[in-house]
Amino acid sequence: MNKLRFKSSAASYLSAILLTGATFTASCDSAAPPRAIGDSANSASAQRGQKPVPAPDQQAIESASNVPITKLNGGAFKLSDFRGKVLVVDFWATFCPPCVRQVPRLAELSKKYRDRGLEVIGLTSDPETDRQKVEGFLKKAGADYTVGYDNQWLSSAFLKGTEDETGPPIPQIFVISRDGRVVDHFIGEDPQRGIQDVEQSVIQQLSSR
Repeated sequence: MNKLRFKSSAASYLSAILLTGATFTASCDSAAPPRAIGDSANSASAQRGQKPVPAPDQQAIESASNVPITKLNGGAFKLSDFRGKVLVVDFWATFCPPCVRQVPRLAELSKKYRDRGLEVIGLTSDPETDRQKVEGFLKKAGADYTVGYDNQWLSSAFLKGTEDETGPPIPQIFVISRDGRVVDHFIGEDPQRGIQDVEQSVIQQLSSR
């Protein structure tokens, strides 16, 4: 009788674990994907006028730094692989005009400060079936920095709080310190706070030890 009770309890426990895992997976899969922000130079300002930029969830971002990211050409990397460097993490896509305009400038930033400890990382929302299109664009833009595919864990950690009913907007750029803290966050394409400000934030982090 005791053995029967033990087997029944174990089976119930296992079922509960599987159900929890299935629920978590379903909630991740149902999250709205990133969307291109309006193609307007002032779109980011308008967005912020309607809704303040949320403070980043440092704990969630720290956890996401160990999530494997698939590279365009196969293989994988993690954000934590670059601990000790200043990171510029760009959530983007080729179907997003403001994203496309920013990539060549991020490529320049990468070349300018790479030797001083900067690592630019692009996380694209393009589907893997569009790999050749993405690689062709990056080559044309002169972007030779690390690029991988965005995933639900990264989006949930970094972009949480910026979404509306259609999902979180892109581009979104995060500047991360050498010890893994988000020190700056940029949404959209804003002439008042753009790549030039990303560069100033990078310089400040590279100068601090």
